[in-house]
Amino acid sequence: MRETSKRSDRITLLAFAFFWVVIGFGGWLGYSFVQANGLSGNGAKSSAIVPDSPRRSIGTAVPPPLTIASIFAARAPALTQYGRNNLRTIIATGDVIPARSVNYKMVTYNDFLYPFRRTAGFLRSGDITLINLESPLIASGCPVVYEGMQFCGDPRFVQGLRYAGVDTACTANNHIGNYGPQGIQETWNHLGAAGIGYCGYGKVDHKTVRGIRFAFMAYNTVGERFDYAAARQQIRAARRGADVVVVSVHWGKEYVAVPTTAPGIADDDPQRVAHWIIDSGADLIIGNHPHHVQAVEIYHHHFISYAHGNFVFDQMFSMPTREGVVGSYTFYRKRLVAVRYRPVVIYDYAQPRWADPATARQILNGMRDATWQLAHRRR
Repeated sequence: MRETSKRSDRITLLAFAFFWVVIGFGGWLGYSFVQANGLSGNGAKSSAIVPDSPRRSIGTAVPPPLTIASIFAARAPALTQYGRNNLRTIIATGDVIPARSVNYKMVTYNDFLYPFRRTAGFLRSGDITLINLESPLIASGCPVVYEGMQFCGDPRFVQGLRYAGVDTACTANNHIGNYGPQGIQETWNHLGAAGIGYCGYGKVDHKTVRGIRFAFMAYNTVGERFDYAAARQQIRAARRGADVVVVSVHWGKEYVAVPTTAPGIADDDPQRVAHWIIDSGADLIIGNHPHHVQAVEIYHHHFISYAHGNFVFDQMFSMPTREGVVGSYTFYRKRLVAVRYRPVVIYDYAQPRWADPATARQILNGMRDATWQLAHRRR
């Protein structure tokens, strides 16, 4: 009788334990189902526990490599999913020459912001805005004229540069020295006083954007020869203190779409110079001087823009010289992943304005065609 009672107690205990095991297992299954399907307590989707949630993927993916096709595609690549802190954009213009008619207009209108009034909003949108400044800024001895080839500008032009958000002015070109070394030094003084960096002729401008260190350098090959050995040494030195090295180069024949030499004026082949600069350690090359929008190239996974055309200048004698592009160069961390161009047309001998859609397409199509010609040119 006592044995029967003990056996009954054990059966009851096991049944009780089995009951709670079943309850617990069922609860675990239910919880797992809710978690797997991303359901919150009120039946709505919970983005915090969805494996593919955009919030968790921001900044973790890597953009695809830059291609020529992506540059001239109708739509810009979407980059928001890569995280704002991982992206840094340089905006660069074509030739900026605040001399001759440009200077005449600014002085006459008493408006040194005038050249940038239609484009400043976009220029300020970059993390760094870069120009090629092809004219010295001198306080005395600069005549206010609308013709001639001796270029100089009023120092008050720095007001316009600040208004446009310019951070760095590259000053290696064939007109910056029109008033001698003292004119170059005075220009650097005016830029520095306005908080604008400068590069060229031994000067390297350093900028840091959210932890990424940029170095800006500049070379001129118009009216002088490119010193290959010295440039390689200088670029390697800059590379040691920078994550990204950007080089501005003044080069080539004027008024043509495909970069080439100008014998007796610019004897160094722009493509050979560009490849040498990339092989020396530069990440991006931004060219100017031809007063014509030119081809682009990807060389050893690095980008070369041979010429942006004119930006602030008075060459209104033809449509190609009135045209230019503003380049937007976006880096994912240290790697260039997107390039886009926004065309402009110059009005009133001084002021670039955004091109209408039809003109913009024409300019970009010409740029793309020149790129194809460069890629298929026999060397």
